[in-house]
Amino acid sequence: MKTVVVNAYVRENAGDAALLSVCLRHVREAFPDARTDIAGMESPAVHGDFEGVANLGSIRRYVADGGAAFAVRLVRRLMVAALCTVALLLPKPAARALLRLLPAEARREALAVAEADLVVSMGGGYLLARGGLDGYQNVYFVLLPALIAQKFGVPVVWAPQSFGPFPAALQRRLVAHVLKRSPLVLAREDVSVELLTECGMPADRIRRAVDAGFAFAPPVTSDWRARLGVDPGQPLIGITARRWLPPAAQERYERALARTVDRLQAEGARVVLIPQVSTDYLGDDDRVVERRIAQYCADAPILVEDRVDYRDLKGVYGECSMLIGTRFHSVIFSLTSGVPCVAIEYEHKTRGIMADLGLGQWVLPIEDVTFERLWPLAAGLRDDPAAYRSALRDRLPEYVADAENFPELLRRVVR
Repeated sequence: MKTVVVNAYVRENAGDAALLSVCLRHVREAFPDARTDIAGMESPAVHGDFEGVANLGSIRRYVADGGAAFAVRLVRRLMVAALCTVALLLPKPAARALLRLLPAEARREALAVAEADLVVSMGGGYLLARGGLDGYQNVYFVLLPALIAQKFGVPVVWAPQSFGPFPAALQRRLVAHVLKRSPLVLAREDVSVELLTECGMPADRIRRAVDAGFAFAPPVTSDWRARLGVDPGQPLIGITARRWLPPAAQERYERALARTVDRLQAEGARVVLIPQVSTDYLGDDDRVVERRIAQYCADAPILVEDRVDYRDLKGVYGECSMLIGTRFHSVIFSLTSGVPCVAIEYEHKTRGIMADLGLGQWVLPIEDVTFERLWPLAAGLRDDPAAYRSALRDRLPEYVADAENFPELLRRVVR
């Protein structure tokens, strides 16, 4: 049996790396004798594998390669989109012949999904569109491996993820066209279910599921307090931040976090700014944002400057007494370590999953982050975490168990 996991991201995004790690484990549990390959956004010349599973590269990576000039990327997109669209319209033998004309990296993914027994689009939050032409491109290239697989009769499963938004009718029709032909579509919050039904997906074809990050439990490999120089008895509070807003609003958000750091440290805690994402891809490096926050502080917090392996990074959250988390998988990493969190929402996955856990009152939209709004949440959780911890004890075991159901769902698809 041959399986291909598509739409993988980069390992420097610790949340997506955790999702891929869990997805591969679940595929192995479902099909122990299967051969599995990954098609993702890491260059196979740099990263030939992920946890021992071969990395093919991908069509998306090839057409969006930041190392190529803009004109080259544009030509690649037009050429690949034209060849693949025509192939999808031709009979299978002609389609396969046309796909063989693709450039090597794009050809590897196209032929792998065409020849697979099962394609799994990993969990995350990548099937969405913003305004403008980029939104159409993203939807098309995310769906393209599924379109090719379905052309050749290969079932495509959508691991637990967020869907949308899709502002244009054409985007919604294409999403519905692909997902209606998929035997298993898993949405990780109610908002995604609503957005898919607006696309024309029947509600009974969408299954509510749990983010695979709740099943990520690597062994602790580091003494993080010793690494950070924090005494065992001192409260350690984690903060994750990211670039997301227009410049003026971004600065306001960062300064609000800095004031919160100062207040927490003035009252006896030690604060560590944790880079959940530290990739050069698309300039998405939390360390850049966190350095600015540290500069705004009167008393500098601890900065984690190294690129830390996603498995090792999970351990730092377990050492915290509380997290103020913008990156949502940093919140998940903390919750599964029993650590209460204030979650700063930048996409609907945050509010949806926190509401699922009965923790919706601890969510603040990123556009609304000011010290005056953030501090009451942070101080209230710091001073009285008992009810929050009780809610975690009540809800998390069931949530984690649901996250571990994916192998059985995969086996049912193949049966």
